[in-house]
Amino acid sequence: MILWSLCGVLVLTLIGASADATEEGDRAKEPPRAAESKKKEADAKSEGNGKPTAEKPASEEKAKSTDDKAKDEKAKEEKAKAEDKADKVKAEEPKPEEPSKKPVTSLNLAIKLALMADPQLFPLDIEVEMDKGKAVLTGSVPSEEDKAKVAEIAGKVDGVESVGNKLSVTPALKDKLAKKQDESIAHVVRDRLSRSETLKAVGFDVKSENGIVYLSGKTRFQVIALEAAEAARQVPGVRAVDTAGVQLIAKD
Repeated sequence: MILWSLCGVLVLTLIGASADATEEGDRAKEPPRAAESKKKEADAKSEGNGKPTAEKPASEEKAKSTDDKAKDEKAKEEKAKAEDKADKVKAEEPKPEEPSKKPVTSLNLAIKLALMADPQLFPLDIEVEMDKGKAVLTGSVPSEEDKAKVAEIAGKVDGVESVGNKLSVTPALKDKLAKKQDESIAHVVRDRLSRSETLKAVGFDVKSENGIVYLSGKTRFQVIALEAAEAARQVPGVRAVDTAGVQLIAKD
């Protein structure tokens, strides 16, 4: 009986040892990739429990974003400084000088001005036209002497190559011009007398012949006649003042 019990225990021991050997053999036969996969799964679980993996990438992204922002701001500042410097350099650059503007002139105007500078020809209306370098003169003059003088003055103007003298001689023009000048003188003398209340009250009559002014009117004071003559004398073109027509009257 004891022998059978020992045999049973031995059989059970052999069976257990055989099972352990089989399990270890299976483990040895398991491919390396599967073992590595399991190891990764185990590591993943461990990292999942400790949560270090999720926090590390978030902090890195935040630091990277801050660095990028700082770089962008620095780039903007450098660009703004460069633009300001370029503007200053542009402002300091000397502006190109404007070409000098030449005076606007013409030969016909130069000739007219030269004729007006002569007292004898000043009252005459003479037209001047230019045909390239040739000055063509038209109008009327009182004498042949005046005609020759006009051509001579025109020919001396710089730029005039020749003169076409088409002026007509009109002897009566001299008297006409003198009359016109006398009318102008009389008009200016009347204007001068009207500026004084005293002389205006007298109402002097004014005439001019060949530059001689004739005053007429009535006044009690001889000094008023003198004042009127002084006023007339200031007018250009007046050669003399005749007050013989002024009557001195007594007070009523």
